[in-house]
Amino acid sequence: MPRFKTYTFAASLIVSMMSGPFAMAQNAPVYEDHVLADGELTTEELAIVLLTAEKDLTALLEEAVVNVKADVESAGVFGPRAWMVMKDKEIKEVKLADDAAAAPPKIQLHMIRVSLKSLARHNSIDAMLIVYPSTMTKNGSSHRVVAVEHEHRLGVSGIKLIPLELSGGEVSFGAPLSQEKPFQIFYDRK
Repeated sequence: MPRFKTYTFAASLIVSMMSGPFAMAQNAPVYEDHVLADGELTTEELAIVLLTAEKDLTALLEEAVVNVKADVESAGVFGPRAWMVMKDKEIKEVKLADDAAAAPPKIQLHMIRVSLKSLARHNSIDAMLIVYPSTMTKNGSSHRVVAVEHEHRLGVSGIKLIPLELSGGEVSFGAPLSQEKPFQIFYDRK
């Protein structure tokens, strides 16, 4: 398991939700007899929204970390991968066709994003998470990281950079660094 706490992830979700850019849905739904009929969320309703987003994104992150760890321990590297939370709360991995899986990683990422965007815009998924290898420079030295892009239909979007080390065949993860990320999958920026 990763060496960072769930509360760190939850705290960054809350911060990114409150300080991130506001996005508008492509087709805003009409609420008649619904909790959003008055256009406002109470503190309790907001807490439920945050808890739902946290549960979905934490489940996706746990799935991704297990898979990245297995890939790195077996091959020393990992490629772009993605998972999504379906409407029934089932977690599914995005699978590229055989020809697409042989494409360069940047092309794979593009195809994954296009697939997820289509599913999100057709209201088929509630959350998504994409992982891919990257590097970050700190104090003049380069470090391997797992780049984790995440979005939730409930208004959460961000990217985490999780340091990754492979030593003696064992993978370890450092503390994640969170950054803002504009919506790409669920919403368009206004």
